[in-house]
Amino acid sequence: MQLRHFTQTHCPELADFLDHCCEAPLRFEGDHPLMHSSDNHIHLWALEYWADHHGWIDTGYRVRFAEAIFARWRARLKGMRPYQGRGYRLYLYADLAPTVSVVAETDVGCPYGLAEAFAPDLASVMRRYAGQSWAAHFGDEGAAPTPQAVLKAVERHHGSISKPTAQALGMQVGHLRRFIEWFELADEVNVLRKRHKRRPVQFREEHAAPLEIWEERLPAGY
Repeated sequence: MQLRHFTQTHCPELADFLDHCCEAPLRFEGDHPLMHSSDNHIHLWALEYWADHHGWIDTGYRVRFAEAIFARWRARLKGMRPYQGRGYRLYLYADLAPTVSVVAETDVGCPYGLAEAFAPDLASVMRRYAGQSWAAHFGDEGAAPTPQAVLKAVERHHGSISKPTAQALGMQVGHLRRFIEWFELADEVNVLRKRHKRRPVQFREEHAAPLEIWEERLPAGY
């Protein structure tokens, strides 16, 4: 793949993330597509993390990144249910980072309740990230954390998510909690807290509607 070769040459870590997205497990359990999206969505956080470091990650590159994931998913979905029965719906939607998702076709239709609010193409969703800083979402001191860095910091601070842990990441405590919630790290954080004999923390679950969304419907037997 040309994009894969380019990415491997210019940013091996992002190439590894692309591979992870392309081969991520896909599940379609339950009758509501929101359950499918919950299982199958991937925040493309690494794309935005590395965009802070590489100017060649522009709107065009972001579009090709998503296209590469969807191309691989389309091929893999042919061997899964309900390929022969009803088909699927692919999504790219705007969040703190662009997010890809796939759901099985059901009687519900679009899982996000936005039947007439779709973006015309992938670029329309990706343009909103041009010129934005990934680090700016999580603090005012230029920090650009990764999920792995957050979990390592929590472990180093014996399960604490208080001020010392946040400061070690260059974040405020509120930003740290938001990060844990957005990346769905609550279970892993609470496992670390239990290991260090701390009480579990109750985190919010995010169910906000996407800011902007693109949809592609894949008919049965496509």
